[in-house]
Amino acid sequence: MKACIVGAGAIGGFIGCRLARAGRARVSALARGATLQALQVQGWRLQMDGALLQAPARAAASAAELGVQDLVVIAVKGPALPALAPTLAPLIGPHTLLLPAMNGVPWWFGQGVPALGDAPLQSVDPGGGIAAALPGDQVIGCVVHASTAQPEPGLVQHQRGHGLIVGEPRGGRSVRAQSVADLLSDAGFEVTHADNVRYDIWYKLWGNMTMNPV
Repeated sequence: MKACIVGAGAIGGFIGCRLARAGRARVSALARGATLQALQVQGWRLQMDGALLQAPARAAASAAELGVQDLVVIAVKGPALPALAPTLAPLIGPHTLLLPAMNGVPWWFGQGVPALGDAPLQSVDPGGGIAAALPGDQVIGCVVHASTAQPEPGLVQHQRGHGLIVGEPRGGRSVRAQSVADLLSDAGFEVTHADNVRYDIWYKLWGNMTMNPV
């Protein structure tokens, strides 16, 4: 299995290092600048439980260098995604699963909700550019319940939490979502396969809104 981490920051590096060490996937990273250089020279690095965990990393600045993937984990900040999404086409084949491990309301949130309509949320995806670049029927919803930091490029420091929630955007369970859950579980995450991942996304957003200002 081929998996690519798009945005190897605090969360992306956390997921990437653990997947790489588990050995079930060939894990690559789409990165830039000092993070790209650190990954190419030193590989994945994660400080956790008093130890430094490491694994080799294939990192590139261009999606075309990495090619079509089975799983693409998108772990960038929300404001960066509109410009980034169109550049990810070389990673995405007809069977590629997209796992946005991001805070906030995702662009696909209205899919299957009659009151919202199937159109992308304009507040998140003005003009629908993200939805046009990232096929909605290939998305698996994700919520991250973990706290990490990046004290220097390419080095992630785990602080607390190992929780990941995954699920179909339109609700219900599926074989493909379970396959992602199994992959992440084998990498040491505490994974929940949710019947309604939209609820879990909204629940976490409530926490962000109340605690982040504090």
